Amino acid sequence: MRWTPSSLVLLLSAVAVACKSEAKKLVEVRACSAITMDAPGAANCLVLQYKWKKKEALAYAQRFQFEQDSIAQFKADSGWRADAVRHSKEVRQCAADPSGDMTGCLLGFGWAEPRARATEDSMWSANGSKHRQEIASCAHRRDMQAGACLQLYYKWSPARAIAVDDSIRRAQMRR
Repeated sequence: MRWTPSSLVLLLSAVAVACKSEAKKLVEVRACSAITMDAPGAANCLVLQYKWKKKEALAYAQRFQFEQDSIAQFKADSGWRADAVRHSKEVRQCAADPSGDMTGCLLGFGWAEPRARATEDSMWSANGSKHRQEIASCAHRRDMQAGACLQLYYKWSPARAIAVDDSIRRAQMRR
C-alpha cells in the first residue's frame, strides 16, 4: 500500500485523537459541559466538536456530571451544617406555627422543598403516639368526619387529615 500525504495526515490525526491525554480530555469535557444541560448533551458535543467515540464520550460526560453534582451537594451540605443553629431555631418556630403547615413555613425561610418536606415528615414521625391518640379521639366522633376533626381540633394539614379519613373509610368498607 502506498501512503499519500492525505492518508498520512488522516492516520496521524486518528492516532492523536486516540492518544489524547487525560488533561486534554478533561478540558474538552468541561467545555462541552459548560454549554449543555446534561451528560447526553455534553457527550453529543464531544462527538461532534472533538470527534470522540459515542460510548467513550457518554461515559466521560456522565462521570464528569456525577463529580460536579457531588461537589455541589457537598458544598450545599457544608453550608447547611454551618447554619445548623439557625435552622433548628426555624424548625422550632415552624413547629409552633398555628397553621400546621410546617413545610410551607420552612419554605418561607428559604429551605429547599425536599428538605422542608423531609423535616416535616421527621417531626411528624417523632410525635407518632400523640397522633394515634388524636386519630382515636376523632374516629369515635359521630358529629363530623375524622379528617375534619383532625384539622379543626388538632391543626393537621389537609393532606394528612384527608389521608387518614380515606384510610378509615376504606377500613369501614372492608367490614
